[in-house]
Amino acid sequence: MINQFKVLFSTGTLLNRLLRKYALILVSLITIAMIGISVNTYIQNQNLAVAATKDALQNTMRMPSDRTTLNRLIKDQLVGSPEKIKNVTSYLTLSISNYLMFVYDHQNESPDFVSFSDQIKGIYAEYSDVSSIYITMKDFPDYYQSTAEDKGGKIRKGTPQLDNGFYIKSSILHNSMEWGSIFIGFEKEGLENSLSTLSSFDGLSVYMISSTNNRLYTYHDEKLPKKSTDWQEKTITQSLEKNSSVPVSQFYDEYLVEYQQLNGEYRILATLDKRMILRKTARDIFFLVLGALLLDGILLYTLSRTFTKYSNQLTMVMDTMEKASEGDLDVRIETDKTEYELKELSEGINHMLKSINRYVEDIYKLEIKQQDAHMRALQSQINPHFLYNTLEYIRMYAISEGSEELAEVVYAFSALLRNNTNQEKTTNLKAELDFCEKYVYLYQMRYPKRIAYHFTIDKQLENLQVPKFIIQPLVENYFVHGIDFTRTDNAISIKASQKENLVQILIRDNGKGISEEKLVEIEKRLSYPKIQMYQSIGLQNVNERLRAYFGSSYKMTLSNNSDGGLTIQISFEKDVETNV
Repeated sequence: MINQFKVLFSTGTLLNRLLRKYALILVSLITIAMIGISVNTYIQNQNLAVAATKDALQNTMRMPSDRTTLNRLIKDQLVGSPEKIKNVTSYLTLSISNYLMFVYDHQNESPDFVSFSDQIKGIYAEYSDVSSIYITMKDFPDYYQSTAEDKGGKIRKGTPQLDNGFYIKSSILHNSMEWGSIFIGFEKEGLENSLSTLSSFDGLSVYMISSTNNRLYTYHDEKLPKKSTDWQEKTITQSLEKNSSVPVSQFYDEYLVEYQQLNGEYRILATLDKRMILRKTARDIFFLVLGALLLDGILLYTLSRTFTKYSNQLTMVMDTMEKASEGDLDVRIETDKTEYELKELSEGINHMLKSINRYVEDIYKLEIKQQDAHMRALQSQINPHFLYNTLEYIRMYAISEGSEELAEVVYAFSALLRNNTNQEKTTNLKAELDFCEKYVYLYQMRYPKRIAYHFTIDKQLENLQVPKFIIQPLVENYFVHGIDFTRTDNAISIKASQKENLVQILIRDNGKGISEEKLVEIEKRLSYPKIQMYQSIGLQNVNERLRAYFGSSYKMTLSNNSDGGLTIQISFEKDVETNV
């Protein structure tokens, strides 16, 4: 797997460059999406953290308000009237026996009178949030202390030593005079449970500080490091001792901070460690990152497999082409190992190699034939002037001997020979017909009283330039395929005429004709745009040369005569631009 990646990403082929580009785009898109989701998750967590810090502040602010109301109720029950103040004062100043007599006398006067100790026990029974009660009286050196564990309470020397809890202090007033103070302590578990379940964020701390700089309440999330909580408490303590202020500004760098003063009596500070936001974000996106990496791996593996398969097929095609370029035209691509467009390309290359192989073989055979023809031409090559002079001597000798008919035959043959050896590509129509007439004349001399011929040409067509040998091969076809030498009425005629701008040449004979099937086949061959090596090579050759010379105006048709024989009709426009 790793080696496949190395090969694909290291080589410089177009396919591998595409793979690197696709892989880079793919990883970049997934990375950008992951970064975007991570940033969005962090922002959401930060907003949730801010909301959690504010909720912690609000929940903590509700505690003094709720406890203040409860404090007033308890204060009224204990010292809300002169009789109740006297009851507390008597409990603190009298001996136990004297206080019991005091209670007995008042109960006789008022059955609803309750002793101070019973009042304290009733408060604990009625208000479960109360954790302790302290009472001090003016001009009395001792104080009263009661807790939920010791509800009866005790009178102690000195001043109250309040533990690290939440206390509300109230003055005991009578006739606008302060008689003493009452301190009521409340349980913190309810608030702590509320704060611990406030949000899913770790790192929350809450401080409640009284106007006298006492820390009435402190809450630290258990996930906070001790180093962090120690630093917070030390910073707050030093600031309170120095200038009685809460050091809010010192927390901003590393904490989210919410601060509020309540009725001038309480100061509440809520903080949340910013590092906890990062930790929560990391936890939230962990599986996202893991999934993204897994997706990257799967997609890269899929791309690698796909491109490797495609690359192997392409390499096979390229190797085959390289062998073909080195001259091995018998090599072929294994198309069963290719797919889709490469399969079509491979089949096309195989077909091309097969065609090239066939063309090379054809060219080789043609070269051999050409060499043979050239050799035969060399073997049969004789000076044309020697032949012409010899034939002229024979003709003159025949005339001198009175054999004029033989002289005519020699003259006709000499004219045919001169025309064949002439290298001119074109001639006029009259010369072409004269050549055909001499050709027929020679056959007439060979078969006397069996062949008749008649050639006519319009005067205005005599000098019309046409390719050489456009009529003679058609006449020769008649003598090779159509004539019956056992008959005495064989005839052939050629007529060249012009109607308006259209030239028409009719070659008509009374020979054997052609079957309808053969006629259809020849007509089909004549429609081919290139010369085809069929049996009627002379007819096909004439057809192609006339089409090339006269263009689209040219037309050749063949038809059987009603009384036997064949008619060949050639037509073309006279004044068309020709290609010599």
